[in-house]
Amino acid sequence: MKNRMRIPVSTWKIVIITICFVAVLLLAGNSACNADDPPNGSYKKTCKSINYNADANRITSASCKKMDGKWNTTQLHNVSGCTNSGGDISNCNGTLECTGVNLPNVGSYQRSCWCCKMVGNTLGCYCNPKKGKAKYTTLNNAANYSDIWNDNGKLKGK
Repeated sequence: MKNRMRIPVSTWKIVIITICFVAVLLLAGNSACNADDPPNGSYKKTCKSINYNADANRITSASCKKMDGKWNTTQLHNVSGCTNSGGDISNCNGTLECTGVNLPNVGSYQRSCWCCKMVGNTLGCYCNPKKGKAKYTTLNNAANYSDIWNDNGKLKGK
């Protein structure tokens, strides 16, 4: 009979655990390398757990802080359409929005209003009142005004 060297069972356990550990590290490292970096934007200051899919051109999910301090899960489609037109990806009360595109550049409203965007001919922003919390306000036909301002939390123009 041949004399075979026997490896203790405890050594086999260590070998198997080591192989499994290395496999997990390789798989985790591979998925981290394949993750797409989220696009730049002001939203990164108040959003976390951002998942971006460059192939789909969308932020598939992000957890963004609302004005009341609660967190909201949101997403944004057509990310490059926003950033390529000079827009900013913003956290607007817990919702991702493309802001800053084609805004009227008249008046002082942009100093105390945020998350401003044009929808057709209507300008919409969150504006800070003298007291209390910001509220969403709109101004119709905003492109026709030569002056736009924040009147205690409400957009006004002439």
